[in-house]
Amino acid sequence: MSSRKNFRRPRPIPYLFLSFLGIVVLVLIGMLVWRFIGFSTASTANTESIDSGGSIPEARVPVFEENGIKRTTSVVEGQLAVYDGTDWKKSFWPGINFGATTPGHYPGQVSPTKDDYLRWFPMMQEMNIKAVRVYTILPPNFYEALAEYNAKQTEPLMLMQGIWSPEEELIGADGNGRDAFTHTIKAGFEKEIRDAAAVVHGQAVLPASPGHASGTYTADVSPYLLGWVLGTEWYPYAVQTTNEAHTGLNPYAGEYFRAKAEASPFESWLAEMLDVLATEEMKYGWQHPISFTNWVTTDPLDHPNEPLEQEDLVPVDPMHMEPTESWTAGYFASYHVYPYYPDSLRRDRKYVDYVNDEGVKDPYAGYLHELREHHKGIPLVIAEFGMPSSRGIAHYGLLGRSQGMHTEKQQGELNAGMLHQIYNEDYDGAMLFEWQDEWFKFTWNTIELEVPGDRRAMWRNRLTNEEHFGVLAIEPEESAEKLMTIDGNTDDWEKRGLAAEDIGNGLHMAMTSDSSDLYILLQKDGGDWNFDEDVLTLGFDTTPGGSTSAKLAPGIKFDSGLEFLARFEAGQGGRLYVNSAYDQFSWLYGYKLKSVPYKAEYADEEAGIFLPWKLALNRELYLPQSKVTAPFEAYDVGKLHWGTNDPDSEKFNNLSDWYLQGDTLELRIPWMLLGFTDPSKLQVWKYPYGTEAVTPIDTNGVSVSAVLSGAEASTGSNVASPASKTYIWDAWDLPPYHERQKKSFAILKDTFAEYDKPVKGSTRE
Repeated sequence: MSSRKNFRRPRPIPYLFLSFLGIVVLVLIGMLVWRFIGFSTASTANTESIDSGGSIPEARVPVFEENGIKRTTSVVEGQLAVYDGTDWKKSFWPGINFGATTPGHYPGQVSPTKDDYLRWFPMMQEMNIKAVRVYTILPPNFYEALAEYNAKQTEPLMLMQGIWSPEEELIGADGNGRDAFTHTIKAGFEKEIRDAAAVVHGQAVLPASPGHASGTYTADVSPYLLGWVLGTEWYPYAVQTTNEAHTGLNPYAGEYFRAKAEASPFESWLAEMLDVLATEEMKYGWQHPISFTNWVTTDPLDHPNEPLEQEDLVPVDPMHMEPTESWTAGYFASYHVYPYYPDSLRRDRKYVDYVNDEGVKDPYAGYLHELREHHKGIPLVIAEFGMPSSRGIAHYGLLGRSQGMHTEKQQGELNAGMLHQIYNEDYDGAMLFEWQDEWFKFTWNTIELEVPGDRRAMWRNRLTNEEHFGVLAIEPEESAEKLMTIDGNTDDWEKRGLAAEDIGNGLHMAMTSDSSDLYILLQKDGGDWNFDEDVLTLGFDTTPGGSTSAKLAPGIKFDSGLEFLARFEAGQGGRLYVNSAYDQFSWLYGYKLKSVPYKAEYADEEAGIFLPWKLALNRELYLPQSKVTAPFEAYDVGKLHWGTNDPDSEKFNNLSDWYLQGDTLELRIPWMLLGFTDPSKLQVWKYPYGTEAVTPIDTNGVSVSAVLSGAEASTGSNVASPASKTYIWDAWDLPPYHERQKKSFAILKDTFAEYDKPVKGSTRE
């Protein structure tokens, strides 16, 4: 498995549609606009900005001005505070992280519109969110929408502005990490900092550039800026490489930020980048609190039971840098902290044995407590935390806090519980990850099966947990009314002009699909379904090859070779299995890596061996402090879940795969569970034996067989031969979608309201 953390933030992706001529034209237009619109000076209670001709409302929030420097937010007595016109109001900051994509797009394409932002901002405040964090510079329409929205609010939605660091360059093509002082890396980051400062202050014209937002920025949102979050999660080998390349480097000493004597070279580099940002802010006569992104992998704490060396390789310590007396807005620390990764968060005894305020052993609270203790004297914000409501899972976590396989209700309850622990451990804020689901995201245990990667955003993979962290579900079809619903009713099938056709053996079948799932309608002749007695076997053929029989379904002879088999056993529910020769899990982790038990007969596609459909969660790991080896971890994701996907029903379950009512059974099966690497182009993976990597090939659709029998079918007697029905669909680009508030939304709305109050500690020493 990959030892790196799953990425949870936007990555610049090149525009494929911009030509050189188009770039030149945009640059020239931007320069002309910049030349002729000029500058105007707002009153002291407002801010300086490019004259927008009255289209962008000026901010009307109290501004504290001292020695010619303006502030609306500041660090006061060790806490983040906002000026209310007479005093500095200190409070806890419940916020949310915001991604910059919609289905069919990647972050560099910055696809949301101004109307999207103006629809989302009121919903955020309805959920009692006080601050929205963005990771990088967004298009002008984001800042225009924020200014327009906040101008009408008595309590504005605050902004936590991120600045993207040159992450790929720091990692390096070979993955060994590069020196942060490399001229191109340092110069590129400094330019991004200068651009971000100009954008927030509404005084920027950014030319079109692949993977970056561009345009003329005239909306000054600096009065609404809660703080800056500089950079991305630091790659440990880049930190190590930088430190080794500059042994003995004198600590950086700037006008506004400096490194302390104990600072490492990388920390000194970071102090310089903080100083560059502060210097840029001062050009506009403003100061705001500044921080940089950090995470467990490069935290300053000791993790003696961490099994992966790179996860505790080198620290980046916020306490090794500080603002000078000239930077009155202050400095704070921000971390991304999830309870399931790295492994030390569920392996270190000091965390596992920690008892939270409710008297429960809670390793997440234990880590938070130790991290807070280290950062005495400065505000500390958890800038990312959260749980996904995904059908798939990537890591186990204690207290049910695994990375996936949660209902939306569980997602809300788990997030609420973590928010409580963050507040109770005396933090200054918590930014939930994230606002909306994002289809382009990937995770380590499904990415190799999502090929080609440049089409990942075209379809929703319910097995990829990273796609489902949002409190807004982004679902297929342009409206909820057009989404197929597995509820035992056939109205939605009839709207599509579909009716179940007789396939023999007392069954009628119909099929349809969307950008997330294959849907199957099965109607039974002569009575209702009864899975206390009935046995239903479904065979799926997607590519040449496979087995016409299955040891799991004795006595049944299929009319084509199968890659997958679904079996509803009497009284045992349903489960999906994969032909052993088609099984990516046993091929990779058994045959190739020798990490799990393996039999040579698995490679025979005609042997009728069907295995549980598994996702790997962790390789075998040696725990250095415990001196034991933790076993390989995997999850049987083939178990089929009961429930309806109708959010208005009491039986709603976002993990659901099947539902029945009377003589009607409906299923929805995630595309990847049927071997699809890209359903938008009708591609599945090739039988893996004889290949070195997952190889996508075209398919002519899905052929499905169904046979119904009684409990005696397990002995192979009285079983009819099933007939098959083939389904094929049109390829697509830019899939239709709609959004829906998840069940977690209402839970978190109430929870966030509880923490709209001062930080637990009144002062920091």
